[in-house]
Amino acid sequence: MYGLKRLALVLLITILTALVIIVEWPEIARPILPASVAALLPPTLPLEKPIRDVHWLDQNWTKADSAWFHHASQGTESLPVAYDWFLALEQPRLSLFSAPGLLSDSAYLARFGFIPDAKGRTRGSAAMAPSTGLGWQEAENDAGLPIGFARTKLPGEQDKIGLTCSACHTGHIEYKGQSIRFDGGPAMLNFNSLEQAIVLSIVYTIIVPGRFDRFADRVGGARLSGDERKALRDRLERIFAELIASYRVTSAIAAAAGVTNTPEGFSRLDALNRIGNRLFFYGLGGGPELAGNYHVTDAPVRFPALWTTPWFKWAEYDASIEQPLVRNVGEALGVGARVDLDGDKMFSSSVALDNLIWAEDLLRGSDPFATSAPAFSGLTAPKWPGPLFSGDPAWSIDPAKVTAGRALYAQMCAGCHLGPINDKEFDRLYPDKAFWTSSAWEHGPKSPTLLLDAVTANRVGTDPSQAEVLMRRTVALPSRLGMMPNRELGEVWGCVPPIPDSQGPGQPFALALMKTVDRIAKRWFEDHHTSAQDRMNAYGPRKNCPNPLTVTTYRARPLDGVWAIAPYLHNGSVPSLDLLLRPAVQRPQKFCLGAKDYDPRLVGYDTSKPCTQGESLFAASDAAGRPIMGNSTAGHSFEDGGAQGVVGRALSDDERLALIEYLKTL
Repeated sequence: MYGLKRLALVLLITILTALVIIVEWPEIARPILPASVAALLPPTLPLEKPIRDVHWLDQNWTKADSAWFHHASQGTESLPVAYDWFLALEQPRLSLFSAPGLLSDSAYLARFGFIPDAKGRTRGSAAMAPSTGLGWQEAENDAGLPIGFARTKLPGEQDKIGLTCSACHTGHIEYKGQSIRFDGGPAMLNFNSLEQAIVLSIVYTIIVPGRFDRFADRVGGARLSGDERKALRDRLERIFAELIASYRVTSAIAAAAGVTNTPEGFSRLDALNRIGNRLFFYGLGGGPELAGNYHVTDAPVRFPALWTTPWFKWAEYDASIEQPLVRNVGEALGVGARVDLDGDKMFSSSVALDNLIWAEDLLRGSDPFATSAPAFSGLTAPKWPGPLFSGDPAWSIDPAKVTAGRALYAQMCAGCHLGPINDKEFDRLYPDKAFWTSSAWEHGPKSPTLLLDAVTANRVGTDPSQAEVLMRRTVALPSRLGMMPNRELGEVWGCVPPIPDSQGPGQPFALALMKTVDRIAKRWFEDHHTSAQDRMNAYGPRKNCPNPLTVTTYRARPLDGVWAIAPYLHNGSVPSLDLLLRPAVQRPQKFCLGAKDYDPRLVGYDTSKPCTQGESLFAASDAAGRPIMGNSTAGHSFEDGGAQGVVGRALSDDERLALIEYLKTL
């Protein structure tokens, strides 16, 4: 008997110890638990390091303009709960010794990569010069949410929580306790983990004793009756059931096709495939009968920089389309703008098209050729922040290396990326390569555009997956939409139809997306009684036509601010400029993303350091050595020989350091 009691006591202590470990240190417990149990644990997130000082770099915007950009709604409902519910939910964390904090707490959201921000409201500055007579909405952040969150107000409904352009396009790096921040740069954001955290927060609110009552008190206070509390719980449970049902459908589709998602993680998102799924799968009902319209995420990209991009003729990474309004509305759809594709108000949407137009105008600025000295007046690239660290030699600029690097840039970079935007000495030495007199500028009757070199994926040798999304993905359009995209694009925009129309399986995703978004924009103009002139101004001079090239391409953008956009290449497969300027075979095949510790010597991130808690793994291949779709580290290589993907000869150590030094100054 004594032996049984002792065994029972040992077993009880073991169970309690395991429970404490699972609850208080889920990172330790996760690897040894069954997958079904581990899925209920909160996502492992990086630990935030203390920040002593914050520095916002000057980029030609006022503080009011930045604040407006940070929180101006796109009309999205990016998260599956209403605005006040998001503020009331608790973090998906269990604790035996303390209560969990709120999901909306800035310190917690910072661990997903969001940048904390203060409470406030703004309408921007007087410098915001719209191209149309459309109004725009005040940007508010009354709850003190991080940059990138917006309160979306829809008539007759609960306010929604949405993401803004700035969520993915505000950059920040850290160096020895200093946070350096800049608008329009690539975010180091992990949206996958945020999605997991929200679902788990809902689950914990439903099943963990006491949580629902606290949630209900925050949402409605003591005024909620018993029946109202029950209705609130029912709605929360219904949201969870819908999320689980959707997950099961998409998992079954992927399993039947024998494909898996490529991990996105920090700094990367498969934006185009997400847009396609939101619009042509979930937007059409999201059932198994639409299996052909669902696509796994297999082409993640690093969030691109936004400075100077409004002047690029081709509006996407892959030089696929040229109409910015269509790109921007598509982006809003991808992060949760609602659209009616099966009702009396066909193509009506929640898209805040006026705000999207204002944001594009704010980024673009005025005609850069309107003065005798051409220059961009919208959002400009951030300058190398060396002066902030004047006593640190790692941030100093060596003039002799800059001189040598300038010559190397003219020789090896300007052919694809054009001359530097603001280097008069370069223009004096290499007038035939000068940026502002380049033949790449197309001076049309209304506005100039910059026709960047569209480099084929085969030539540059980088991963082709993202460039193939719009070219190879197909979707089925139900007849109720009444769309013949190819014919309509030809009739309305004068595009050259590349392939026949079809309303069955096999409709090219690019054409379906372009025409659907075009109809959504036109419906918005109709619903808001927009004048013909304002419509013309909103679209601008560029057509809504696909690139006539039948090969996959990537645009080679100017390199202003290149120091601020690590990791490099479109898929974020190269952690630093130092590695980008070496032979591709020297690049790491695995490295972690999520730590914001910047290395000014390498100009990017040092992958020789061990990974820390919560970082996401970038891997070019799986455990069996099979390449992972979208994650090739090849191409854009500097080595001797003319192999595919070689863009320049091998550089000596001194040459590489000199070129890096010059790139810091752009």
